[in-house]
Amino acid sequence: MGEFGVLIPALNPDEKLLHLLEEIFSEQQIAQYVVLVDDGSDDMHSEIFQEIQKTFGQKVIVLRNLSNLGKGAALKRGLAYFEKWFPMVQGVITLDADGQHAVSDVVRLMDKFEPQALVLGCRTFSEDIPFRSRFGNVLTNRLTRLFTGLNISDTQTGLRIIPMSYVPTLLTFSEDHFEFEFKMLLEAKAADLKIIEVPIETIYIDDNASSHFRVIHDSFAIYAQSLKFAMTGIVSFLLDVGLFAFFLFLLGRENLQNVMWATVGARLTSGIVNYGLNRQLVFGHEGQQTLIKYAILMFVQMLASGALTYLIAHTISQSGNVGLVTIAKLIGDFILFLISFQIQKHIVFKAVAA
Repeated sequence: MGEFGVLIPALNPDEKLLHLLEEIFSEQQIAQYVVLVDDGSDDMHSEIFQEIQKTFGQKVIVLRNLSNLGKGAALKRGLAYFEKWFPMVQGVITLDADGQHAVSDVVRLMDKFEPQALVLGCRTFSEDIPFRSRFGNVLTNRLTRLFTGLNISDTQTGLRIIPMSYVPTLLTFSEDHFEFEFKMLLEAKAADLKIIEVPIETIYIDDNASSHFRVIHDSFAIYAQSLKFAMTGIVSFLLDVGLFAFFLFLLGRENLQNVMWATVGARLTSGIVNYGLNRQLVFGHEGQQTLIKYAILMFVQMLASGALTYLIAHTISQSGNVGLVTIAKLIGDFILFLISFQIQKHIVFKAVAA
């Protein structure tokens, strides 16, 4: 087993953080690279950090943010520190500071670690789990599955092992709060990382009162990540269908030639819009390479759309009116939309870790 680092973001922690650190250093399998990021804790909690430095000395590296920047920002600062000073570790273990993660579970995650895998410690959300935590996790998990196809049982777990190969990509993320951890999951597949889930003990202390998760604000930020995957495609899809019906109406006759011309005009316009939205809002990758791959995909999809629209329309009826052909296009393009999204995510806008 190689070496691992430990990264703990903390905001106004209590004595549970001290107990967690004691357990970490009592476990011989966990490497002694421990970084604690104080994310702008107030003066009332300064004694905890003083006690940590008194007890553990230089064994715990404490990084301080002057103000509360968010969990994502704290994680990024810690990951950047590991990248600069401890590049020899093969993975960084992240834990929450509120005592919700058992060190025995950390060891279990280490046993499952692979250099090209993101390992998640996944909880079971039974009826005795606080409603705030159970509702947020279940809803996020289902939305993630609906919009992205990722079937992850615990999208909000803070216990993870991040491979060092993924760190450069994570440091490019603009997200600074809880949505950072969610985007980490969304981009893992694009970075050629396997996601490994390891069942862990579900621990909630005092009804999860110490959690800094803001149910409405942070949930919206997390769900926005999923919605972006769907909304750009829907906008482009509706634009494409609307322009197709308009161009076909102008051309007059609903034969194969006019269907293809209407398809070309609509797809060129909607394709430019779709590329811009996907590059800037969803996948976050720029450059000539993505443009060339997207152009090839759009050309193939354009031909398939025209042919499929004509085939479906004339299979249903020989009348060939604009309304019928538009409905046929809706059916055909929905099928192509599902295929196109997967191609864009895994080939066109595939993330490349530095």
